[in-house]
Amino acid sequence: MGAGKVLGAIIGLGVGLLIGHPLAIILLVVAGAFVGHHFFDEQHAAFTDPDVLADFAIPLPQPWDEDRPGVEATESSRQEEPYEELARDLCALFVEVAHADGDVRREEVREVRRYFETVLGYGPESLQLVRGHLKTFLARPPDLDAAARACAAQLPSMERRRLLDALFELALVDGPLQRSEREALRRAARGLGVSVVDEQAIAADHLGDADDHYAVLGLTPDATDAEVKKAYRQLVAEYHPDKAAHAGREAAEQAARRFQEIRDAYEEIRRLRGL
Repeated sequence: MGAGKVLGAIIGLGVGLLIGHPLAIILLVVAGAFVGHHFFDEQHAAFTDPDVLADFAIPLPQPWDEDRPGVEATESSRQEEPYEELARDLCALFVEVAHADGDVRREEVREVRRYFETVLGYGPESLQLVRGHLKTFLARPPDLDAAARACAAQLPSMERRRLLDALFELALVDGPLQRSEREALRRAARGLGVSVVDEQAIAADHLGDADDHYAVLGLTPDATDAEVKKAYRQLVAEYHPDKAAHAGREAAEQAARRFQEIRDAYEEIRRLRGL
């Protein structure tokens, strides 16, 4: 049991004893344990999986390698100085998005390495520094919004879009996008200063085009979340099968199909937007 949960339970017990009611004691102990776990244990959870960073166990070039036949030491391998601050902020952002759906997995870390290697051109020495940043943030999760803003301050517009694209790839590498991941991606986009239009375009590249689903609700993709919810509520009220039950079997079946189409469209838009 985490220290935060224990401390919260003790505080809840103390308050409950002051009140003196048995039910109050039980409820306050449970509530205290929950609050302590949520606000302390989860925020200070120790990184315990030694294999999650296994793909960063990269052998560094050795001085004697230059003398071996067929081995050339490049200038970049001898004099490699990554943008330290940017690397740290990028790692913080990647860890927070990967952590949105629970534990960070090895395939997610592998995706982070791919970004640093293929997009930023990091070599072995720089990747070891990236590994150190990842380990730090896995042990003590950073602030997603602050990390996104810090990255935005160091990257031009095109690179911020490219980073958001990589974050989508990271979120999807371990399975379908969860609502918590979509919300993390939305916060990352806002912090990076990526427009809503650009964010939706990137989401469509990864999740599919939702134009047809918006059309079912009588909307276009630039509709606000509030407009989407309002249109959905109005349509399900209008086409609820119960309203056509008295109009005969054919009308009832048609209403049921239309009702299901509306629900399916709304669920797909919810998935895309993280509603």
